[in-house]
Amino acid sequence: MPSVVLYVRHGQTDYNSRNLWMGSIDSPLNKEGRIQAENLAVELSGIFIDKIYSSPLIRAYETAQFIAEKQKKSPEIVVLPGLRERCFGELEGTVKDEVARRDLALYSGVESEEDFAGRIEYTMSSIDKDGLVLIVSHSAVFRCLIEKLGYSSTPPLEKIMNCQIVKLHI
Repeated sequence: MPSVVLYVRHGQTDYNSRNLWMGSIDSPLNKEGRIQAENLAVELSGIFIDKIYSSPLIRAYETAQFIAEKQKKSPEIVVLPGLRERCFGELEGTVKDEVARRDLALYSGVESEEDFAGRIEYTMSSIDKDGLVLIVSHSAVFRCLIEKLGYSSTPPLEKIMNCQIVKLHI
C-alpha cells in the first residue's frame, strides 16, 4: 500500500480566538476547539490510521487523542518534539499584526526561519511514512512545509485553519 500522509492543525485555543501569538505557550483547546477535534475525529473514524505523530504541545496532543479514540483500532500517538510550533519569543501573548509578521527577525527570542525549517525538515525525515500516517501540529509548521520545504497539499492551501485536514505530498 502506498503511504499517505495527512496533516491536521490542532483545534482552537483561546489564543487563536483572540488572535494572539501563541508559539511555545502551552495552551489547551478551548470549548470550540474540543468540539472541532471531536467532529474531526468522527470524520476520520471511517479510515484506518496506522500511526499519529503529534507536537508535544497540549493543543496538538489533545487533538490527536480525540482522533485516536474514535479509530476502530486506536493508533499509537508518537510525540515528536520537532513538530512543536515555532517559538515567537517576545511576541508570544501579544496581538498578531502584519508588521510583526513581516519583521519577525527583529524581535528577541524568535526562532530563526533557518533553524525552524531545519528542525521541521529533520523531524519529517524521522517519520515512518508506511501506511496511513497522520501528523497533528501547527499553522507555522504547515506553512514551513509548503513554503520552505517543497511539500504540497490536497486541497492546495497556503494557510490551514484549526482542525482542517489535508493530504501532504512529499
